[in-house]
This record gives sequence, structure tokens and C-alpha cells, in this order.
Amino acid sequence: MAYDEKTKLTQILSEHPWLEEELPRRYPQLKKMDNPAARFMLKRMTVKDAARLSGHPAEKLLGKLERVIAEHDGQA
Repeated sequence: MAYDEKTKLTQILSEHPWLEEELPRRYPQLKKMDNPAARFMLKRMTVKDAARLSGHPAEKLLGKLERVIAEHDGQA
């Protein structure tokens, strides 16, 4: 995975569509991203934007994404 803080969320979700439901389930603090305004902005949001919305540093959010994807793909 070669994502960084400038990666668009639409790219990540197009490659891993199940993340949209899985992330808020695993990390309740990310439920802030599950609202009409955030969904509308999703097309423009980067990982850095999502991190700011969730109250996490971008590096921490990237780490969570990597762990969840690795577990899902059976690489954990």
C-alpha cells in the first residue's frame, strides 16, 4: 500500500469499499466521518482532511488503515 496524507479517500475506498463500514465499527471516533456533510466532501477529502475531522494525526490514521487492510487481506 502506498498511501500518504495526500491520498484521496475516494482512491482508498474504490480499492477497499468495505472500509467505509469497517472503520467506524472498529474505531468509534471515526464515526464523525459518517455524516451527510462528510460524505459530500469525501470526493475532495484527503487522508489528512479525514484525520483532522476524526481528531487523529494523519500518520495514526494511515497506520489504522494499513492494519485494517492487512487484517482483511489476511496479511496480519
